Amino acid sequence: MLKLLLSALFLSVALVPQLNARSVLIYGRGQDAKKLDPADITDGESVKVVSNIFDNLVTYAEDSAEIVPELAVKWDVSEDGKTWAFHLRPDVKFHDGTPLNAEAVVFTINRIIDPENEYRFQGAFGYAGSYKMIESVRAVDALTVEFNLKFATVIFLPNLAMFPAGIVSPAAMKKLGENFGMRPVGTGPFKFQAWSRQEKLVLVANQNYWAGKPEVDSVIFKPVRENSARSLQLEQGAIHMMDGIDFSDVARLQETKGVQVQVAPGMNFAYLAMNNTVKPFDNPMVRKAIAHAVDKPKIIKLAYHGFGQPGVNPLPPTIWGYHEGIQDYPLDTAKAKALLQEAGFPNGFKTQLWAMPNPRPYMPQPRKVAQVIQEGLKAIGVEIEIVTYDWGQYLERTANGEHPMCLLGWSTDNADPDNFLYELLDKTNAVKGSALNVSFYRSDPLHELLTAAQREYDRSKRLSLYHKAQEIIHQDVPMVPLAYLPIVQAQSTRVKGYTVHPTGLIRLRKVSLSER
Repeated sequence: MLKLLLSALFLSVALVPQLNARSVLIYGRGQDAKKLDPADITDGESVKVVSNIFDNLVTYAEDSAEIVPELAVKWDVSEDGKTWAFHLRPDVKFHDGTPLNAEAVVFTINRIIDPENEYRFQGAFGYAGSYKMIESVRAVDALTVEFNLKFATVIFLPNLAMFPAGIVSPAAMKKLGENFGMRPVGTGPFKFQAWSRQEKLVLVANQNYWAGKPEVDSVIFKPVRENSARSLQLEQGAIHMMDGIDFSDVARLQETKGVQVQVAPGMNFAYLAMNNTVKPFDNPMVRKAIAHAVDKPKIIKLAYHGFGQPGVNPLPPTIWGYHEGIQDYPLDTAKAKALLQEAGFPNGFKTQLWAMPNPRPYMPQPRKVAQVIQEGLKAIGVEIEIVTYDWGQYLERTANGEHPMCLLGWSTDNADPDNFLYELLDKTNAVKGSALNVSFYRSDPLHELLTAAQREYDRSKRLSLYHKAQEIIHQDVPMVPLAYLPIVQAQSTRVKGYTVHPTGLIRLRKVSLSER
């Protein structure tokens, strides 16, 4: 086994010519990326890579979600909060050698906000709604770009720091067309070099990066689907970093020589989505019955090995705005059966539960979670068939609403309640083909609250709006929050300079590899 692992390491390093093995950082993960166009992705595996290729106008501080300058060195805001002028960093170039300028920013933003833009190759973008406040964007001069907003909103700046707003090379986009997502070009600390699907994705250091070149010469993202196999590769030195750790392995890895484990509070949650447009889940009594039949403590015990806590709201308690006053639907088989009978299903029904094929930070063992849910629903007469598709298909088909029920989760993009409640449950994000709201839940009262919260600057007033929103969601039960999880990552003791970010963002520019 060791011989095979070392052979795999040799082959990975061989992809990057003329590099010393000590300068190649290998990141093991449960699945490959889907594509690398920042505006046209929604999955975390793609985000891990994109976050190292592209820069934004603004970004998050090293150890918090505080907004700090990135490609914009400063910005001015009008008194009414609707006009923002960003002043760009001079002498920055894209990886293809073309200059970063205001026109590049305009190009990037227009393809997000304009549904008819010719460079929006797949039609709808999943995160387009996050930028709905932008009326227009224009280049004032070569290094100044002006945004005009439809309404003043507190979420504008944080959303500009999110990965979909990564600034792309217009020249590369025009040259590559739909292939841009396979050969991305940004201004970030690493350049795309090669991609062999389901084997390895190789980035090389941007030696001319404006903030200083990366500490390693290359990063290889290596998909290893089985958690145990990934852990073994870390122990044997075939990879240097990994996520998607089985919680049952944490204690062992903490005691393993040459391995260090980081555990940090997570801003995420796992959930069971019920497609509110598919019978019988269009009936709120059925959805409430399901909520009463899901044994969350058992899920925490068996699938998470005691890590984390049962979910209540579609917002983790680590995010401000969490409603402490809401009590979860207790496990109650009798109550669940009574609700099904009242809904017209005295003998239950048959349906499918879709489960991810690969581990996620919020759900390292999706199959086991699905099996616990299957067992609980069987007790109330609901027969579940567990269905799995490959990761790309899974995301596409759930976004298209083809599932009756599915397992998914969410990790924060900007540490704001809006990023959970609006993205996952607002009616504007329940559009087939690009839905982030895969419950396809459409509530006008909720939409009014979430929209009002986006425009409110007073934190106490926003808090009240988000509490009311969570009360509506709890009553309508569009989904079942399952668990809130810590962020757990493991790495070789050779890895220096990496700390888990509160948002879970993977940024590798300052990571180095020591000789031992």
